Amino acid sequence: MRRRSRTPRPLASAPVAAAALAVITAAALTACAADDGEADQGGTTPPSSSTVAVTSSSAVPGPDGGTVELPEPVAERWAELGGEEGDLGRASGPATDVAGGSVADFERGTIVLTPAGRAFVVQGAILEAYREAGGPEGELGFPTSDETTTDGGWVSAFENGSIAYVDGRPVVETR
Repeated sequence: MRRRSRTPRPLASAPVAAAALAVITAAALTACAADDGEADQGGTTPPSSSTVAVTSSSAVPGPDGGTVELPEPVAERWAELGGEEGDLGRASGPATDVAGGSVADFERGTIVLTPAGRAFVVQGAILEAYREAGGPEGELGFPTSDETTTDGGWVSAFENGSIAYVDGRPVVETR
């Protein structure tokens, strides 16, 4: 899904935004608790073990016309999203290993690979807030879904909370 603009419509009021965030966070946490191993990414089933050693990689377009080797699940996810012409653009460098997974930065966002081998997109103001909160090694942990839309913004779910972008600012919730 390509978005042309990341400017959200304003919500009617702060209480409405808080209520929407609470509903979305509860739904995300319920989905995580009931996860039966089915992926949220186009029907692909993630590996069944809790830690996956990614041994294969793929070359994707990188900075200055070169290529960058990325873990195969990250390269596949990037290709599903339109590759170089998609929302993320070119890779800005190789993936960085972190907390049993990895983080791959692109021109307009990041793909985070969880220790279970699932690749999720984090971008925009939510990505900035996620980095400020310590990324995968911070209190929020790894993403558990891709960003979704909500009335007036977007929300991303993580192992230990969520980040919503509503009313023109990110709201970090931890549990």
